[in-house]
Amino acid sequence: MELTLDPNKSKNFIRNYENNKLYIGKTIFSHNLLISDKSIEKWVINDINNLVNGDMEDILLFKPEIIIIGTGESQIMPSNEIINFIHGKKIGLEFMITESACKTFNLLISEGRKVVAGLIV
Repeated sequence: MELTLDPNKSKNFIRNYENNKLYIGKTIFSHNLLISDKSIEKWVINDINNLVNGDMEDILLFKPEIIIIGTGESQIMPSNEIINFIHGKKIGLEFMITESACKTFNLLISEGRKVVAGLIV
């Protein structure tokens, strides 16, 4: 599904997400990603269903104001431990299916927000 036109200047605008692939710029990714306005990295996590604080450490290196976690095709809710860990650092945290996470990431990047998304494909 084509997400939206690219009206912003970020090189990491997510053009499309379908069939377990992320289309960012001219590159197609078929693995889990950490993405910010300036960086794209492979996100190595053991199990999105059992996310632990340690899985969030790589995300925190970006010093975001908002973290979005795209949980794949199914909505998964984080543990209270994860919520308290991130909120204790005064960082916003949202969990949603990956398609919605891509759209939300693009919107926040276009507003100039300091956002990082962890996306499960």
